[in-house]
Amino acid sequence: MMAGRSRKAAGSEGGATVPPVSYPSPRTLQWLIGLRLVVISALFLGILLIQVNSQTILPLRNFYGLILLSYGLSLFYLILYARRISPRVQSVVQLLGDIVLVTGFVYYTGGLYSPFSFLYLTVIVVGAVLLRGGGFIFAGLSAVAYGLLIDLMVFEVLPVPENLAGMQVALPTSRVLIQLLTNVVGFVLVAVLVSYLGESLRSAHYRLQEESERTSQFVALTDHVVRSVGSGILASDLEGRVLHLNPAGAQILKIIDGEAVIGSSLDEVMPLEDQNWGLLRTRARDRSVVRLEGTLGTSGARLGLTVGPLADEQEKVVGFIVTFQDLSELKVEAERQRLRERMAATGEMAARMAHEIKNPLASISGSAQVLASSGELDDQGDRLLHILVDESRRLSGILDAFLEYSRPHQTTFSSCDLNALLRDCLDLLGRSSERLDNHHLRLEIPEGLVLLGEEHLLRQIFWNLSRNALQAMPEGGELTITAERKRDRVLLRWRDEGVGMSEDVRRQAFEPFMTTRPGGTGLGLAVVYAAVAEHGGSVSIDSTPGHGTTVTVELPATTEAA
Repeated sequence: MMAGRSRKAAGSEGGATVPPVSYPSPRTLQWLIGLRLVVISALFLGILLIQVNSQTILPLRNFYGLILLSYGLSLFYLILYARRISPRVQSVVQLLGDIVLVTGFVYYTGGLYSPFSFLYLTVIVVGAVLLRGGGFIFAGLSAVAYGLLIDLMVFEVLPVPENLAGMQVALPTSRVLIQLLTNVVGFVLVAVLVSYLGESLRSAHYRLQEESERTSQFVALTDHVVRSVGSGILASDLEGRVLHLNPAGAQILKIIDGEAVIGSSLDEVMPLEDQNWGLLRTRARDRSVVRLEGTLGTSGARLGLTVGPLADEQEKVVGFIVTFQDLSELKVEAERQRLRERMAATGEMAARMAHEIKNPLASISGSAQVLASSGELDDQGDRLLHILVDESRRLSGILDAFLEYSRPHQTTFSSCDLNALLRDCLDLLGRSSERLDNHHLRLEIPEGLVLLGEEHLLRQIFWNLSRNALQAMPEGGELTITAERKRDRVLLRWRDEGVGMSEDVRRQAFEPFMTTRPGGTGLGLAVVYAAVAEHGGSVSIDSTPGHGTTVTVELPATTEAA
């Protein structure tokens, strides 16, 4: 992080991004060693050919030591590479060895008269490419080596090679200086040019690498975002072939492997019963954004879709994007929210009505009972008073249910033994007038299931659901109560063999006052819904007219002992 921060600061001071110091890669060093061996071998073969044609021009024996030195240095470079010495150190060592080899080759080919002094330029070029500032450094070293060689030969410190005996012509000192100066200036000019080009190459490589890393990060981030989105995202080309489908989209379309449909036709992957994909693609080409709903032909799910153009970097439309989601869940959630709002409003109304009616109702019922016990009424009057008392009690029961439904609870959750609660409920139900002789109760609950909740509310849930199930079987039948543990939840099911419910009744079953039974208050399932919601659970109904009803309740569980 600090290195990146320093790099950014250095770039801002100079007005441009400054690439980091470039160290040669191990692969570059491999190529350098291999290329050097190829060049040495090629020179060796060339010298052999020259000797075959004219042995007096360039005897091979003068170059034995030079060739052996070249191969020996290459072996030394390989040892350094195998020992994983720093690439920068290896580069410096190899280039110094190359200056020695080039100087020796120039010496054996004429010194000041050698046509091969240009080989120093190859060392300078390689140094500029491998190391920042390496061009100037090795240009200076090459100039020193070349000048020292010429001086030693001019002042006869170094003997003239045998193959050059008789070919040396004395030159004026000014001519020697001009020759040296020309070569040195050439070295420096090449170093300047190659260093500039090398620095430009390094900057371009650095920018390319930076852009590549940024692009890779952006692609990874985009892919992560697309995979994390809860809505379906599908990309298609202009011909309607699928290019991409995210996991959420595959789940909505009931596709096991989203990668398997790449290249398939959009009409096969997402067949819509009431929409034409050809027309939608035409509108997408015109850069129109289309929002619509459609029914999926494979599952019948209702989808909400947005179809828009997919453009490339030049803003040319190359396909289109479809974002979609399953509206079924949204509609269910909207229905639940509407039900919660309606139940809250009904509960508030019930609380106010109950307090306003209950006291006068008690007075009416009490007065009627006093009149009935006076003995001064005839049979018809006595019968009417009993009706008045009975209806008052029934109305009082409705008001009590209202109050129970609307009264705010201070819930205190604790561990509750599910088996014990359900067995108590069925014992009471078995002795009640709701149970007929041909009603059969069956409990299939594994031992050890413990709920996390309030016992009073749980008893209300179990009692109301069990009582409703018996009332739904006026001709008798079997009520089966089952339970199973799923992670931190318990799923309970009440399955009866009763008359069942129509779809309209099932959708409104949890609404207050909704009842199909004469004399029913329509508050039993509303109380169940409120109690389950108080526990953070859920309740659902699956029913078919004439084939019974199954009510599923999901409640939190605990691992504690009851």
